[in-house]
Amino acid sequence: FLERIHGVMNRIDMLPVTTIGVVHGVCFGGGFELALTCDVIIAEKSARFCFPELRLGIIPGFGGIPRLRRDVGNATIRDLLLSGRSVSAKRAHALGMIAQVVGRGEGLTAARALAEQSGKFDDRARRECKAFIKRLPTDELEREKELFVELALRPPLLNALAKFVESTDLRPYLP
Repeated sequence: FLERIHGVMNRIDMLPVTTIGVVHGVCFGGGFELALTCDVIIAEKSARFCFPELRLGIIPGFGGIPRLRRDVGNATIRDLLLSGRSVSAKRAHALGMIAQVVGRGEGLTAARALAEQSGKFDDRARRECKAFIKRLPTDELEREKELFVELALRPPLLNALAKFVESTDLRPYLP
């Protein structure tokens, strides 16, 4: 299961075309990890980003840690992971996590304009540029998977998931 998810994430990350993610609303956990595979993330003002996994006793396991480290560096990822806080689109932009913040309902329009512009460039030049700037340390991806599996098999996650499923109050699980 985890290998398949990583395979999908890695394929999206290295597609030879420009990939653009548009986010509105919450973008937490695996959704945030998926967004990080995109070359450009455009967020509507309502967007919030978070890795809440530590609340459940696990870590992000789909490549989010190495991808966010690649994009923004250690200080930001330490803050996001160890605090469990969510950040607004405005803050995510200031941190370099996303490329653009647009108004409500403007995300797809901005993405189409960017795709049109990117489509004007030479295919090979774009492909080589992506391969150069999007490299990921495979040892980090592997270690993240190992830790995720190791932590996922422990009682704290199973207990937290049971409480989450039974709970009518989700506030303790939300940043």
